[in-house]
Amino acid sequence: MKVNRTVGEIMNRLYQIWQVKHNKWPTNTTDKSHLEFILTNFDPTSEEQIALVAELCYIVKSGEWQMSYEALKNMLPDKQFEMNILEEVKDYFTGKEYFGDQKSFDEYIKNQRNPFILELLSHIMLLSIENTLACKPYEFSIQGVHYMHLNSKKQGLDLAAIAKDNLKNEYYLIIGESKNRQSPSEGTKEALEAFKTFDSGRKWPDIRQVMKAVANSFEKPTDRISEKISKHILWQKKIIYRLTIEHRSKKPRGGSQFRDFKVHTPNATCEQFRQCEAIHTERLDYFYDAVSIKVTNYIEEKEKEIYV
Repeated sequence: MKVNRTVGEIMNRLYQIWQVKHNKWPTNTTDKSHLEFILTNFDPTSEEQIALVAELCYIVKSGEWQMSYEALKNMLPDKQFEMNILEEVKDYFTGKEYFGDQKSFDEYIKNQRNPFILELLSHIMLLSIENTLACKPYEFSIQGVHYMHLNSKKQGLDLAAIAKDNLKNEYYLIIGESKNRQSPSEGTKEALEAFKTFDSGRKWPDIRQVMKAVANSFEKPTDRISEKISKHILWQKKIIYRLTIEHRSKKPRGGSQFRDFKVHTPNATCEQFRQCEAIHTERLDYFYDAVSIKVTNYIEEKEKEIYV
């Protein structure tokens, strides 16, 4: 594992490797519900994919993040290695705090560490927003992305970002959820219920607070985007919902696992504003473990260098 690439390089490389395609569902009618992205080349046993995700995990978990998307894309990891940070990151991925209590350890891995890695994958899949073929007649470019949760138990949006439609010079809010429940349908239901709440405006103050922080990270002094993020009614037709779930089947049911997406987000005006992906391996446990081991081994090598 090498930690010498920019965040943008890592994310783009992974997205390219995955060979992401898309389908509009349902396929047999003109009244489309949502846009599903398919990772045709995601391989949880691939050494390259494991190493790239581990590299991102290390950078993010070290507390290095920029909300400006241009700054984030170009960001190189810090070359200074502080022992306390290295130790903290290693402990997180090994679950050291729960050693000796198998039940608590298993719960920690399932409910904290693994969701963190899946949330990272959902941030990589945010690049789907810029897929001009899938999102026509819009031409979106990502402008800003909120900080990732360093603790997956922390309440709040799993993913929050702002995109610009370059054709109309208009801005759109992106709200994302990632779920790795034992039953994929349970995770989908939870996420869609959350989207329903957001779409109704009942959580608008929370969304506004987060989105203003994102807007302030990239706006120019003459372009007061954050001032426009004031009333839900101005934005409810300009919110893009993104859902990432872990799916135990290698062949999810052709988009039908998201069949209630449209019902829960009536203010999303078209299928391009309802985006989703089911990362469909039998389970991602092997991948989560392999990524964590890669991060841990990297840190242990760095610790040796420091002690020497």
